[in-house]
Amino acid sequence: MLFFATVSSCMIMISFAPLIGVIRDELGISAGTASLGFMSLHAIATAIGCFLSGILFSRIGIFKVLSAAMLILVVSNASLPWFGHGFWPLVIIRVIEGFCCASCIVAIGPVCANWFPRREVGIANGTQSVGVSLGMMLGLVAAPVLAHWASSWQTGVAWLSLGNCICFILVTLVAIAARKHESETASVEAEIAAEIAPSGSGLSRYVFTLPFMVGILCFAAGTWTQTAFNDLTPGYFAIAAPVGVGFGAVTAGKLFSSVLAAGIIGAIVSGILMDRVFGGRAKPLLLMGFSMIAVCVLLLMLPQVCNQRPFLILCLVLTGAGTPFVNPIVLAFGAKSFPPSVVPKVIGVWGSVSTLSQAAGVTVGAMALRSTGNYHLSLWIVSMVAVFGLLVALFTPNPGHRSVFLSSPEVEEVPSTTT
Repeated sequence: MLFFATVSSCMIMISFAPLIGVIRDELGISAGTASLGFMSLHAIATAIGCFLSGILFSRIGIFKVLSAAMLILVVSNASLPWFGHGFWPLVIIRVIEGFCCASCIVAIGPVCANWFPRREVGIANGTQSVGVSLGMMLGLVAAPVLAHWASSWQTGVAWLSLGNCICFILVTLVAIAARKHESETASVEAEIAAEIAPSGSGLSRYVFTLPFMVGILCFAAGTWTQTAFNDLTPGYFAIAAPVGVGFGAVTAGKLFSSVLAAGIIGAIVSGILMDRVFGGRAKPLLLMGFSMIAVCVLLLMLPQVCNQRPFLILCLVLTGAGTPFVNPIVLAFGAKSFPPSVVPKVIGVWGSVSTLSQAAGVTVGAMALRSTGNYHLSLWIVSMVAVFGLLVALFTPNPGHRSVFLSSPEVEEVPSTTT
């Protein structure tokens, strides 16, 4: 249920990115203003929505919140042919969609806690990560294609609401079927509460430690580069020179889908490398990921790369693979570096900061585009943030650092033999 909700929501989330040039021309505004209004404010709304969704999930329930989010997404996105012809009406629609899309991103936490045994939590998280990449990849391709074949781009994007309409029905059916399992989820919740309760306010003990500071800074840099690159680069490929490259919306969407496809493959490869090659150490992969992002983003501004399709695709693939060499690895690093009772709180703080970093990345990129009139400064900023993450990653401690934390009396040794 959550996989399909994530795919359909991310299609709407990214749908405006390859159409920025078309929307700019119709409204008579600059590309920077369009990106700031329709992508940056959408990202800020998503960040705020992540915080609000966590509160609503605990007070109302997962299924009710997801059902409401799917229904509002259907209504708001389907209203584009009637209300999507002015700047501020479009901004309002995008802000509403940002709040709703956030619920699918945050839902993976309570869904795993309530419905999945511990041995399957990693698979569930990975499935949602694939859903995010797949949804964005499909949205980048489908939005310009539908806009081309429909009577207007508003009508074309409105057709994407069909996916959320199906998901609304799916959420309702799953909610009905899940009622008989409420007694089972109660036992899972009791298990989690028993594990977390002893830690009390123990998070404060780790806030200023090296693993915490490295993790939060690397995660913020990773989400900044990923979101800014995903939101701004499709417009860079679509819009004509001197603002962008001038491939057109359809070609830009198809080219950029290689970034998201590489992200899916990279997520699998990075996990194998961390466990089988680097012995659980995160530092080599973080350095590799940030290096690929920093270098390849700069190469995209060279005419020699943009005019040679194999070189262009190679740079896009390496950039897309760089992101899963950072964000999932940072989360795995956190799980290995802190006591189990503190890990949910640590990841929660990192996630809150990362949502603000995402919004800041898109906002700064859009403002740079607006002030300069082209995408070069925006891409330079993405590369520089990756360089910052690279410098921070140099201080990443090995997993053995966790032995310092395990001396805490709240963590008990596991007997070597059981009877």
